[in-house]
Parts: sequence; C-alpha cells; structure tokens
Amino acid sequence: MSSSLNFLRGIRIADFTWAGAGPFCTKVFSDFGAEVIKVESSSRVDPVRSGGPYKDGVPGINRSGYFASRNSGKKSISLDLKSEEGKKLALQLIQESDVVTNNFGPGVMQRLGLGYDDVKKIKPDIIHLSMPMYGQEGPLASLLGVGMTISAVSGLLWLTAYGPNDPVGPGTHFPDHAANPYHAAFAILGALRYRRKTGRGMRIDLAQVESTINFVGPAVVEYATTGQEPVQTGNRSVADAPHNLFKCSGDDAWCAIAVQDDTQWRALASVINSPELLQDQTLRKSENRLKRVDEIEARVASWVATQTAADVVQILQQAGVPSAIVARSKDLLTDNPHLAERGYWQQIDHPEVGETTFTSPPYLIDGKRLELKRPPLIGEHTEMVLRDILGCDANEIARLKAEGILQ
Repeated sequence: MSSSLNFLRGIRIADFTWAGAGPFCTKVFSDFGAEVIKVESSSRVDPVRSGGPYKDGVPGINRSGYFASRNSGKKSISLDLKSEEGKKLALQLIQESDVVTNNFGPGVMQRLGLGYDDVKKIKPDIIHLSMPMYGQEGPLASLLGVGMTISAVSGLLWLTAYGPNDPVGPGTHFPDHAANPYHAAFAILGALRYRRKTGRGMRIDLAQVESTINFVGPAVVEYATTGQEPVQTGNRSVADAPHNLFKCSGDDAWCAIAVQDDTQWRALASVINSPELLQDQTLRKSENRLKRVDEIEARVASWVATQTAADVVQILQQAGVPSAIVARSKDLLTDNPHLAERGYWQQIDHPEVGETTFTSPPYLIDGKRLELKRPPLIGEHTEMVLRDILGCDANEIARLKAEGILQ
C-alpha cells in the first residue's frame, strides 16, 4: 500500500469506544494504517456486536455486519476493567499509545482511573478524546444519550420531518456516521500535529450535540436573526416545485424528481402529458409553482404511479429533468454500475462468516481506494498485545486468564 494511503502507520490508539460514533471515528485511523486496539469485555459486550444484520441470519458476537463495518482493521483485547489488574493493564496499554479514546458518559473513565488527569501522569504527551452527548462539564453534562437522542435534541428530527408532528428524521445517521466521528477524527489529527510541533498532549472534549448542530447551522442562524422557526419542508424544496419522492408502479418502488428551473418544468409538463400545466404562463415562475405545489405534485404522482421507477427515471433524464430511483441497499450493491466501477465494494474473508462484502471509505487518495482489513473477533489479539506490547510472559498471561482478568 502506498505511503499516502498508509500515512498514519506508527500511531497507536487505545480505543475504549463502543456502539456507533466512537468506533466510526477510530476506524478512520485503522483505515489509514494506525494500530487501533479496541479494549472490550465479554461480560459487557459492545452492543453493536449483539445487533444485526447477521450474515445468513445467524446471530453471534463476531457475526454482526453493523459491528464489522465500524471496526475494520482494528485489534481487539478483552479485559475486566472493574478489576485492579485489568485497570493496570489498560494503563500500561495507554502508556504505550499515542491516543486514548472513549465515548462513555461523563465521569466513567475517571471512575476507572483512566481519565485525562490519571493518564497524563504516566504519559504526559497523551491525546485523550472523550465524546459524551453534552460534554464532560456544564449544566447538561449529566444527561446521557446516543445517536437518536442527539438527532432529537439537536433539532435534526424536527427539521427533517415530513411535516408538523411527524419527526421521522434520519435516525442515527448524521450523529453517528457523519458529524461526530469525523469531527472527532479531525480533532485528533490536529492534536497529533500540535504534539509533533510542541511535544505536548491534549485533552479533547467533544460534545456530540454541539458537533451535530453543525448540520443544522443555517436553521440556527435563521432563528437567531428572525425569531421565526424554519419551515418543515420534508422532501420538498423552498426554492422550486415539484421536488419530492413519488410512488411508482411496483412493490414499495419510488423515484425522486427535482425540478430546479423553468426549462426543466416545461420538460416535465410535456412528458407527463399535461398541456394545461404547460400552457399556464403563471407556472413558468417558480414562486407560482410553489403556491400550487399540491396540485402539481398530484398530477405528477398520477403519471408516475403508472410507470416503473426505472422507466420514470429514463424518460425524465432523457428529457433533461433531474430524477433518480430511490434505491434499496440491495439495489446499490447489485445494480449500481457507478459504485461498482469506482471500487466502492470490497470482499473480505472473515473466519466466522466467510467472504463478505464491505463498503469502502467514500473517498479516493491519489485516485486509489483504501484496502480494508477484516474486523477483529472479540479478544482475538489479547495475548499478542500483552506479550508484544506490554511485555507479559506466558506464565503471567496464563495466570491473568485463569483469574478472569482476560475475559
């Protein structure tokens, strides 16, 4: 692998994160060559290991696709962090690491003796990342939550609702897989650069709600300057119409249509065979189409309902009207030539589930894709880490295992 794809080689992360946002952050580092050692416990398994989808529908803590996609390329050690020896081993690992990460609630790492003030005594230049919902301090710090909660309190569910009192929203996607992991990753990269220049470590306290609010920034500014709540548009646009999803012929088949200017509007009106709409001069202006959006969308929906999604998209794109099939995950995997051509999927051989399809990181470096490595089995690298990094001999490892310290 070229150096540009492996530029984090030599960086070691003691990774105490679990569930969504935290592991997705540290995955960025393992993808680029860092050694990420995930600290786990078989007595308190990462909840994502216990959730599907499972390969072939067979459950198991090493079979979760959800876990696999967020932990590719990492190592896994299993420790009892409630025991004094388990904590001691965790501190030893941190002492041999560049970064330590967690996304627990405030105070958890401190109670384990692994907070920033604890670890900087043994590793003064450590970079210590925490990712609680509201941060480690402040009047709301004691409130706990995960991706869906963060979507709600940040306003994402409200802004993405189809209408009033209908907060369907994007679930955990933006907090767990966009805003928080990548903001945290950039913060760590900045801290590593700072350490390289100054020799000093850094404490990073990333409040996930604050981070997620970046996605609703324009709405926050609008309310702050006007005092008016933004309009809930659902899949519609405030700039033009029609702009929505429409039900096509077939089982749960949908397409997206997004008219963006008057030329596209005239093309759409011609295609759906609505001469009265085409000849209505007032509808040649977007502000008038917005006023009559319900009427217009009803006419479009009536035409679309008689066509397959593929036919609708082909007809409209040939006419110059932006449109696309609303694809299922399976469709993206099997029927999207653009993703396949760009190497968006990788096959990885896994010891429990066999060869499995993984999603590549959605970017190219020097025109190349990162080569993913498989996710770890729980505790798979415990003995190797204790022996090669922490210097434990075979007798000590056997004793720790017998005493339940290595779970």
